[in-house]
Amino acid sequence: MLTHKKPIPDPTKKVSIVSRKDIPVHLIERNGKLDDSGELRIFHSNAILQNILQPPSEFSLAWATLKAGEIIPAHTHDTLTILIVCQGSGQLLLEDKRQFSAGDCIVIPPYCESGFIGGTPDGFHAISIEVGKDRNLSF
Repeated sequence: MLTHKKPIPDPTKKVSIVSRKDIPVHLIERNGKLDDSGELRIFHSNAILQNILQPPSEFSLAWATLKAGEIIPAHTHDTLTILIVCQGSGQLLLEDKRQFSAGDCIVIPPYCESGFIGGTPDGFHAISIEVGKDRNLSF
């Protein structure tokens, strides 16, 4: 039987809280122009989180926000993307225009076309997880 020793607290270590607003907005270029639809805040853009998620990496985390009625047009990524919807609701633009809401996970395979519209009244906030070697952060 394995026994584990109780970890000894290190008084030099402190818990960090990183606010969403402390992660800079990632500017997205689409068709040669800056696209201001939606908001992407890539976790490794913050100094504290960068120590954990050092780029370049095959794994990326970001806050993704879309206001009510705001549209992210159809696009593709060369990575597997999982959106974990934390708050609000929205709708897929393609396929059967399915609705999604807080608590849903949207799984988007690499090279699968996807697009979104923010639901009413407040759009949605999600955590975007991208897994793959050549991340194309065009969301």
